[in-house]
Amino acid sequence: QLSGGQQQRVALCRAIVTKPKVLLFDEPLSNLDAKLRKGTREQIRRLQQELGITSIYVTHDQAEAMSISDAIAVMNAGRLQQLGPAEEIYSRPANRFVADFIGEANFLPARITAVSDGQVTIRLFERDLTVEQDTPRFSPGEEVDTVVRPEAVDVIGVGEGDVDAEILFSHYTGSVVLYALKLPDGNRMEVQVANPKERGLLPIGTVVGLRLHRKSLHLLKQET
Repeated sequence: QLSGGQQQRVALCRAIVTKPKVLLFDEPLSNLDAKLRKGTREQIRRLQQELGITSIYVTHDQAEAMSISDAIAVMNAGRLQQLGPAEEIYSRPANRFVADFIGEANFLPARITAVSDGQVTIRLFERDLTVEQDTPRFSPGEEVDTVVRPEAVDVIGVGEGDVDAEILFSHYTGSVVLYALKLPDGNRMEVQVANPKERGLLPIGTVVGLRLHRKSLHLLKQET
């Protein structure tokens, strides 16, 4: 007679009462609806902190991993791709798989034109952009992928940004709108705009300017 959420709480209590040194959660919330999942994972996190039990939480839900962890281990085919806190995993992914798996990401090809202490200059959209980046990994002339998160782009007027692009479609979710745009080179880019009511939805076919947030850009070596 118990609901899914109640069953999960009972199972958690049974595990905790034995005072284990380590708890393993294997997709514990996969059968719950979105709202119940959010509340239950908050309860799990609170209990874990109060009791101080080391916990390993296995999940394919990136939101769960980001919200309740002290550290995230991203695995692919049984191999560890990156281990670190959520902010590091999201902002400085180790490779393309991690960048694409954790959140949404655009990958824009660019070429290194200069390297200095803590900064790398890339050729992107027929202009030079300076990115804050660990420099030992790169050298001038090297081809790289520029990781651009959808929220790290401003939609502005034509000719006012780094590049102009045409809106292919929009996906309105209430608090944000996600635009898919076509770049001049034919590549597609997704951009997320918060508070869409302030400027309204832009119709398909509209050409806009895009300005990239320099501090949010991250460079990866191109993978063969």
